[in-house]
Amino acid sequence: MVSLIPGIAEKLNIPRAFMSGFKLGRPCGEPFDFETRQEVVHQMLKLATEPAGKIVHLE
Repeated sequence: MVSLIPGIAEKLNIPRAFMSGFKLGRPCGEPFDFETRQEVVHQMLKLATEPAGKIVHLE
């Protein structure tokens, strides 16, 4: 799950969450900022291999 609002992931008790920290409606960054979007997708795929119960914030 990609979440933009802190606390939602904990309340929903989902297995893994990625906190991107971007604006609502833009969970992967600004439009046409392909470098940032690629990094976000890379980190989300990395999170998919982690054990359940992990919440990661964008580095």
